[in-house]
Amino acid sequence: MKQTKNQIVTLIVLVWTSSIGLCAEPFAVGPYLGQTPPGSTAKVFAPGLICDTRPQKWESHGTFSTDGKVFLYLREMTYYLTENTNEGWTTPKRMTGLEGELMWSPKISPDGNSIYYSNKNLMKIDRTPQGWTKPQQLGPPLSSLANEWGLSVAADNSIYFCSHREGGRGGCDIWFAPYRDGTWSQAYNIEAVNTNYGECSPGIAPDESFMVFHSNRPGGLGKTDLYLTLRNPDGSWNPPRNLGPNINSNDLDCGAYISPDKKYLFFTRSTGWDPRIHTADIYWVELKDYLPESYR
Repeated sequence: MKQTKNQIVTLIVLVWTSSIGLCAEPFAVGPYLGQTPPGSTAKVFAPGLICDTRPQKWESHGTFSTDGKVFLYLREMTYYLTENTNEGWTTPKRMTGLEGELMWSPKISPDGNSIYYSNKNLMKIDRTPQGWTKPQQLGPPLSSLANEWGLSVAADNSIYFCSHREGGRGGCDIWFAPYRDGTWSQAYNIEAVNTNYGECSPGIAPDESFMVFHSNRPGGLGKTDLYLTLRNPDGSWNPPRNLGPNINSNDLDCGAYISPDKKYLFFTRSTGWDPRIHTADIYWVELKDYLPESYR
């Protein structure tokens, strides 16, 4: 009889534990992790959910897959990834196998099967049935003897990045490498947007119709400001314009990323470049008021 009672108690505990799992709330539900869309003034993305807004907490470089079902970001210097399932968004999971890597500016490839990032050179890892591969350098023309930082991937896999390589203006310049015939054969300096000061971390629209980057050029509001440039039908770029005080601050505003639907600009605002001692949060803002109608 005692053994039977113990078996019944064990069964009740198992059923109760299973019920907790079935009733557990998902991490988040809905597009953009269920967040209320911002207006034309930048605000922190998913505070308390993704971003810990306390001092000396660091979340940066948020990026979505093209279908909007994967969100990747940096917490301190480690990648975290959450995926949107039928039950909702999964709790962000720390990506392993990248320990010791100096990681910056992660971007998910259009097909969702690769992650590109900067580590002085441009790198990528690929998703396989067994997990993510070891990092591999992209090589020329996307890597050189100079430092490459901050990249963005267009819908056709063309890559925009910043580099100190020869052929630039002397500082950090923005370059792009078109993707043709299954490869990147050459990199081109986008001379129209570069100055002697430094232009970095371009965020390219999926259709390459406009681009946002950060710069320390004179006339800004903070340590670095975000600038917008439009691409003309002939492929040339218009003079960049500062995105103003509703987006830029007295701190570092950097790491631009354009959402797959072109509705939102995501970026990082930080007090400095060192995740160990500085504070950073991911911000987002609606782009409608900053773009001509034909570019939206």
